[in-house]
Amino acid sequence: MILFLKAHHGAMAAGWTPPTQAQADAGNYLKPRIRWNGLEIAIENPAGSTRSGQDRNGNRWSITVAHPYGYVVGSMGVDGDPVDVYVGPDAAAPMVYVIHQRRVGDWVAYDEDKCMIGFGSEDEARHAFLQHYNDPRFLGPITAMPVDEFVAKVRATRERPAMIKAVIC
Repeated sequence: MILFLKAHHGAMAAGWTPPTQAQADAGNYLKPRIRWNGLEIAIENPAGSTRSGQDRNGNRWSITVAHPYGYVVGSMGVDGDPVDVYVGPDAAAPMVYVIHQRRVGDWVAYDEDKCMIGFGSEDEARHAFLQHYNDPRFLGPITAMPVDEFVAKVRATRERPAMIKAVIC
């Protein structure tokens, strides 16, 4: 567990070089990797790095990343990209909190999932998510699920991309 904590709270960012815009667009730049519960996670933005871009109106935005952000290698979300994750400080946290992010401009519509791994509670996961967005309307419903269930669902996306939902009994 100590390696997990060191890997994503500072040490990872030390050797990380921000990609050029062309590399970021193509996704072909070196991304640190961590292993978590049998999944490989590629870190696109280590804690302390900056994510920036341009919104639909041409306004520039920039966020300092508080928690490492990346994706589960070999997975596929409903948006056609790998399943996104934010990595919290507790590798042994028993639950994953899946935030069903809202779509810009159509705030009641589902956009994509952001999976909060390594967070001790739903409140911690919600707070971490909101640290990374300039508008709280991005926050959609949150599904809490045990780690083992999450891992199985993410692995299943390799064959069939899907929203990460809990089974309702």
